[in-house]
Amino acid sequence: MCESTVSVALRIRPLVDNELEKGCQICLDAIPGEPQVRICNTDKAFTYNYVFPPHIGQEDFYNTAIKRLIDNTFQGYNVTILAYGQTGSGKTHSMGTNYTGVGERGIIPRVIYDIFEIIKSKEDWSFKVAVSFMELYQEQLYDLLSDKQRSQSVVDIREDGKNIKIVGVTEKQVEDAQETLEYLAQGSLGRVTGATAMNAHSSRSHAIFTLCIHQQKKDDPNTATVAKFHLVDLAGSERSKKTQATGERFKEGVNINKGLLALGNVISQLGDGASGTYIGYRDSKLTRLLQDSLGGNSMTLMVACVSPADYNLDETLSTLRYADRARKIKNKPIVNQDSKIAEINRLNKLIQELRLTLANQELGITTCPKEHEALEEKYSVLQQKFRDMTEKLNSNLGEIVVMHERAEMAEQAREKIRFAISLLLDEFKQVLQDFDSCPEIDDEKRNKLKAIYEKMLDIQNNEKKASEELINHEISNSKHCVIHMEEDIECVRTEELNNMEDNLDYFDKKEEEHTLRQAERNNEVQTINKELALKESLVSELLKNVTQETAESRRNVMEMEQEIKRLHAEKEEHLQAVYAHNVSSKLAETRRKRVQELEKKIAELTRRCMEQNKIIKAKEKQDQRIKTLSSEIQSLKETRVKLIRQMRNDANNFTKWKQSKEKEIIKLRTQDRKRTYEMLRMKIQHNKQENVFKRKMEEAFAVNKRLKGALEMQKKAMQRQEKKANSKEEIKTWIAQEMEVLMATVEADYSLEKLMQDRASLVYQLEQLKKNNDSDEKELATVTEFIELRNIQIADLQQKILESDQETRTNTRWNMIRTIMDAKVALETAFHVVTQDRKQQCYKYNELKEKYQNLEARLEEYVKQERVNKISCSQDSSDTFSSDTDKSLIKSVKRQVSTENLNGNKKLSSKKRKMESKIKEEIVDENAYLSYDDSSMTEDDVDKDPDWKKTPLYSRIQKLQNKSKFSIQRLTFNKIEPDNENSIKCACKTKCATRVCTCRKNGVTCNNCNCDSEQCQNRNIENLRTTLFSDVAMSDKVRCD
Repeated sequence: MCESTVSVALRIRPLVDNELEKGCQICLDAIPGEPQVRICNTDKAFTYNYVFPPHIGQEDFYNTAIKRLIDNTFQGYNVTILAYGQTGSGKTHSMGTNYTGVGERGIIPRVIYDIFEIIKSKEDWSFKVAVSFMELYQEQLYDLLSDKQRSQSVVDIREDGKNIKIVGVTEKQVEDAQETLEYLAQGSLGRVTGATAMNAHSSRSHAIFTLCIHQQKKDDPNTATVAKFHLVDLAGSERSKKTQATGERFKEGVNINKGLLALGNVISQLGDGASGTYIGYRDSKLTRLLQDSLGGNSMTLMVACVSPADYNLDETLSTLRYADRARKIKNKPIVNQDSKIAEINRLNKLIQELRLTLANQELGITTCPKEHEALEEKYSVLQQKFRDMTEKLNSNLGEIVVMHERAEMAEQAREKIRFAISLLLDEFKQVLQDFDSCPEIDDEKRNKLKAIYEKMLDIQNNEKKASEELINHEISNSKHCVIHMEEDIECVRTEELNNMEDNLDYFDKKEEEHTLRQAERNNEVQTINKELALKESLVSELLKNVTQETAESRRNVMEMEQEIKRLHAEKEEHLQAVYAHNVSSKLAETRRKRVQELEKKIAELTRRCMEQNKIIKAKEKQDQRIKTLSSEIQSLKETRVKLIRQMRNDANNFTKWKQSKEKEIIKLRTQDRKRTYEMLRMKIQHNKQENVFKRKMEEAFAVNKRLKGALEMQKKAMQRQEKKANSKEEIKTWIAQEMEVLMATVEADYSLEKLMQDRASLVYQLEQLKKNNDSDEKELATVTEFIELRNIQIADLQQKILESDQETRTNTRWNMIRTIMDAKVALETAFHVVTQDRKQQCYKYNELKEKYQNLEARLEEYVKQERVNKISCSQDSSDTFSSDTDKSLIKSVKRQVSTENLNGNKKLSSKKRKMESKIKEEIVDENAYLSYDDSSMTEDDVDKDPDWKKTPLYSRIQKLQNKSKFSIQRLTFNKIEPDNENSIKCACKTKCATRVCTCRKNGVTCNNCNCDSEQCQNRNIENLRTTLFSDVAMSDKVRCD
């Protein structure tokens, strides 16, 4: 079992046509090269495993985030990929749930193709693949691959131990990718979809497509595994206000949001990581279906799909937070094997472990016994013994160095004596030869010299014999010493490896290193001694043999050469005798035979001489070898001397270092004793002072206690009263502030919605102007400027709404309420704030209602007067009508006026009952009413009618309209930014006549600004009330004229 956190891949879709028509702006910014996304114009940023900007296609998205998960499936792990996001954010497109073989493939078709490609490549494995397809619609789980009717295809969720089982679900066996895609298309046709205002093909259910893969090696049934690949397409969260869903669609949205809310709670509980926390998997069937995928036996990837439009910023931010919490979930995936096979593998593993344990016990490898303390004591004793042995070995090595030096000196002295004896022997030999050559010397002296020479020879022989014995002893001793030294070094190393602990101090380590180094060098010296003994014995043998054999060979050669000369001479005599005298044939024959015999002897002697010469040459080669061995012996002796000197120097240096360290240790121990004594003295002094101070403190404390008791009794009553008053005031202030912030946020949301509607209408107007070829460039620039201003205002409002962070404040708002009394005060304050606000709204509503009634009455009067004037003018200009006709016309006009007056009163009463909107909407309705009532007069030509007269009602209505609009703007911006009026300044280079000016945009006048005071038209409050839509004012003027 291994832990694996849930991976999150964020996918940002491009802006759709509907959002472009509304003029929506991109509010998300993906950081290049980093898996991070940031909300524009804010400091809010989120980091995930993968972030895909809008330009990333399906193939790159799949290869980067999805493809690596397929290998985990063939390793026996469960894998889950779930897509989450608001409605219309591209979940179904990314998953490819509705893939029918046409168009770009999503995750599910690509996964299917890759799985069957891997199955084809594994020829030594056998596979069985089954698919199932379900949807969760209104908390009912339907089998989409069932052959039954939909009402009979409902399946149930059951729990088998810790696993989730779907009872009655249809699993279809598939052989290739094409067959699997056919089942996918068949199930997709049975899904519930519907059209909403945000998505024409909105999924109204959660879809779960599952691939179950059973695999095993053909020759090993114990390798069988069963893995499931879940592909989950969740329905999108939605707001009924934006989707405009009603009836059945509204109920579907409610159930979808309920399931996603339960899923969000589970993700939050799992993300906290607190052990023992209750996880509400049973709150919804969706969470029960995803129980293994979230915190269970699965490797999970969440694909969070979001819209980049600022119109959907709230939903996008909610999805980002949702996905960020999911990254903290830790799953525990395991290899899924059959229970019997898993048990067999477990038993095989247990057998292997037991066999290994048994083998270790047979080899003497046992676990640590329970008597750990006894072993530690034994170890400490052995460690002390080891240190003692190391010191003894070190001292012995020092003695060995001294002995080596003495042996070296004795050997050098022996060499000198040997050399001197050899010189004396040569001299005596020469003297004896001189005596032999001079026979007149006295025989007695010769005998004395011979006796001395024989004694010297005896001494030399004895010395040689002693040397040979010494060499043989050194050879045998060196073998024993080498074996013993190797055992000692191996023992020391073994003890060092097995028994030395890491807590040995530097001194012990240094001594051990020196001892081991000296032992190794001593081993080298012993090895050199051994080689020297062997080579010296070999040289002595060679010298002995060479000396004897060479002298004997040379003597034999000389004798044989003399014999050959004699035989040649005899031969010549016989030949001369044979040739010189006439002897008998018998004698001649005898002489010839003698000559032949002599020739044979000469040939034999010549052969023997050649053999002796060969022997002499071989002896010369031996002499060369002796020289080589002698040089090697000399080199070994020099090396031995160097090693002995090095050992001596190291021993001396280590002795000096050891003495210095021992001195430092003694010094430190002395200082430690002094410090310990000083600390003990200071501690005694401190204890005395502490006792004195303690006694004084106790006396002072007793006095203070008596005074404090008297004062506390006096203050307690006052504190009780102040605490109650202060806590109540704090709660009241806090509730008032929270209500003010909440109302400001609500008003900001309302203003944001109105600004988005205004922007959408402006974008539509701009598109119409672009389609009209006769459009003025100035008019296009003005509309574009208005759209940019709306975008700036929308971004500003969204930033302030995000800064208020109402979602987090909602969860932590009531933390400071701890008692029933606090809750009571909070409720009373909340009711008081709400009632006061309602009271003020009623006052304002009644004032506006009264103003509206007055304006409507004046408007009716104006309409009547205008019509009467029109009729009177037409009556005066018509000379052809008769008086009867005039009278009837006047009567009909009167009846018409009375009828219209009655209808106007009825309309007024109905409008009074229906008026519930803001003053801005009332003014718009008023303009619409004006336009409708004046439509009958559009046929009149004002320029051709000389009797037509304008009334001053237009200017009054226009001024009232501008004043109302100005009051709405002031109300909106003052509530959103109550503290920024004093800090708003502009630096316009123009007349400050449009909303490009910061002051005019925020509804304030230019007081301490950096603009030109002579050109500025925003210095007077009346100029600020002028409308931005001059074309609307002109159209109203035309209608009134």
